[in-house]
Amino acid sequence: MANEHDHDHGEVVVEFSAKRPAKLKTLDADALILVDGVEDGSFAVASSKKELKQLMKSDADVVYDEKKGKLYLNANGEEKGWGKKKVGGLIARFKGKPELSAEQFEGMEAFDAVTGDHDHEHGHDHEHGVDTKEQIAGYRETLTDSEEAELLVGFTLEPSKTLKRVIKDGKKEGYVFERDELAKELDEMNNGGAFDDIELDAAAMEVLFSQGGEQEGRGFAVS
Repeated sequence: MANEHDHDHGEVVVEFSAKRPAKLKTLDADALILVDGVEDGSFAVASSKKELKQLMKSDADVVYDEKKGKLYLNANGEEKGWGKKKVGGLIARFKGKPELSAEQFEGMEAFDAVTGDHDHEHGHDHEHGVDTKEQIAGYRETLTDSEEAELLVGFTLEPSKTLKRVIKDGKKEGYVFERDELAKELDEMNNGGAFDDIELDAAAMEVLFSQGGEQEGRGFAVS
């Protein structure tokens, strides 16, 4: 079964292990997923039986069969099969067959089922020689004033969900953010006044004050 607990900031954390495969009817869309034995790895989605077989022999660490709602741990790399029993293989079965992405997993990056590439191998200009703070600054330039205000409110009220949104939207613009690093950098930038130039409209201010006032609006409660 899955080991489920709350994070320091109230975020639901679900941990899966090949030792005891889990069966879940539902999965919180904002839950942070941990895989026992994998700290830094790659996550892949198989949309067909053919892709699943290919990924079984790839170096993707965690593979999700979206057709059947089954999550696998690939414990033996490019060797045939998933690895020894209770070390690799099925780690979770989801009745609802939810959509899963690398952003939901702690320490995971996306693995391309077709090319076999990891996200960091795609060679985006923004990934090499540019730190997270500069990437955030560049990403902000793609947003309108109202979008920036919306993100500031989102980070204050729903930090986990908003982080996932930034990571997803950033990829469309060529930016690749690592979740924990992004959260930490945003906290530091906010505390240093980097976002003081964002002007909130009346509606946004009302939302912030109704959820705890100006004090909450000055920081990001991220994890």
